[in-house]
Amino acid sequence: MNAVIIGVAILFFLLFLYLLKQSKQPTGLVGIWMMKIWNQVYFPMVEWAISQLEQQNIKNILDVGIGNGQSTLYLKQYFPNSKVIGIDISKTAITQAKKWNIADLNFELKDVGQTTYSAESFDLITAFQTHFHWPDLSRAFFELRRILRRDGLILLACEWSKLTYFQPELKKEEEFAAFLNNKGLKLVSSQRKNQWILYKIVKKPEGVI
Repeated sequence: MNAVIIGVAILFFLLFLYLLKQSKQPTGLVGIWMMKIWNQVYFPMVEWAISQLEQQNIKNILDVGIGNGQSTLYLKQYFPNSKVIGIDISKTAITQAKKWNIADLNFELKDVGQTTYSAESFDLITAFQTHFHWPDLSRAFFELRRILRRDGLILLACEWSKLTYFQPELKKEEEFAAFLNNKGLKLVSSQRKNQWILYKIVKKPEGVI
């Protein structure tokens, strides 16, 4: 009996690890299925986060970790005169996202830690329910700072529970602010709604400590 319980526990643990891997980098039919579920669960968070933006004259937008591109499509609809790019490290995700065939809406297979975009390319950079999965958080934020324009904004939103699980050392606002400060970025504000948390981040001027 104990052997059966242990065997079931091992199977559940392996399933958990597999689904966790899929959440980081979706592949195949399981990845496609999971991305559809994410849209249903997390899209209200995307709508809420974007509604908190005050700036309307945004020309170039980068959406990071896009899944099948639903959030990127919404950004294009919300800012119809903008050029919007969505990136992901998953080939499956990008293939699904490219089904949205709209002018000035593009999807590219890229690593957030090394995007290869020119410096100061984007007015707005968004990341929804994804940054806690980035393998090298420091490298990623250094790269986002590089490609963010001087007066640009990084909009970061996710479930609070994901931060407490994946990044407990950064769940306090002062700890996250200190982390960003060392990357040449400044945490302007954070706000909560139910289980969600939203961060607004800007670029510190060169030479400012």
